[in-house]
Amino acid sequence: MSRGIRVGVVGLGQWGQHHVRIYHHLPDVDLVGIVDTASRQVGAFSRRYQIPGYEDYRALFGKVDAVSLVVPTALHYEIAREFLNRGVHVLVEKPITTTVEEAAELVDIAQRRGLTLLVGHVERFKPAVQALREQVTEPLFVQVRRVRMWDPRRVMDVGVVLDLMIHDLDIILTLLRSSVTRVSAIGAAIHGDDEDLAVAHLTLESGCLASFVASRISPVKAAELEITLPDGLVHLNYLSQQITVRRSGTQRRTVVKGEEPLRAELTHFVDCVRDGAPPLVPGEHGLRALEVAQRILERMTLITPRVAV
Repeated sequence: MSRGIRVGVVGLGQWGQHHVRIYHHLPDVDLVGIVDTASRQVGAFSRRYQIPGYEDYRALFGKVDAVSLVVPTALHYEIAREFLNRGVHVLVEKPITTTVEEAAELVDIAQRRGLTLLVGHVERFKPAVQALREQVTEPLFVQVRRVRMWDPRRVMDVGVVLDLMIHDLDIILTLLRSSVTRVSAIGAAIHGDDEDLAVAHLTLESGCLASFVASRISPVKAAELEITLPDGLVHLNYLSQQITVRRSGTQRRTVVKGEEPLRAELTHFVDCVRDGAPPLVPGEHGLRALEVAQRILERMTLITPRVAV
């Protein structure tokens, strides 16, 4: 193409600000507009990056080839649908939408119009996660723990299953390439109506069992994955990007280094838009993870402790 890909960012919260920063520095990308309903935020970022700012996402229609949607989950469907219907490629943050039906419609629109629909499961772009595939064969049991401290500044319009656990659902479904046959779950709502702590147990068609723990009320921040194999285990620390492999009485630890995951994701998105290549995390994968997450929520026994944490 003779010019850079024209990109816009809708949503200037904690995560959206990083989208703006990275797009601003990517080669062959023209960041042509940013959007947020907070006028002060728009003004500050518009001045900092010398780009137009708007308070209504519709102002980007006709100005962009691609857009990042970094808005509350409840708005994903409406905004993504409007951009896709106008022929704009879309990166929508996870979860893809709040309902399976909405996600399926977005996938259908993107397929029919030949557009890139990439779901922002950014953990997939961590180099250690990408290195896992060659280590995992015939898994027997999977244990995942993703916990963080309570932070009232974060936008939490969904429970912890759609907020945090869905990252690991996406990764495990991709790694194991097996459908889910059985689900059980329990959760606790501490700060509102949605679960802030959740434990889910899945049985996969392959026979592998998977256990997930997700919390946003933990005293510590941690994210780790352990996969039991017939001849040993593989452990991943998401935060340090360290993979530990234990087999036949030997142990090997490797720290997998690479570029910033969000930069890798946005670079990949732009490449897909430019070259027409299939995205690493297409809308179909976002839909798949959401389907399992919704099954967990439907089966979940939700408790409300009397004493708040």
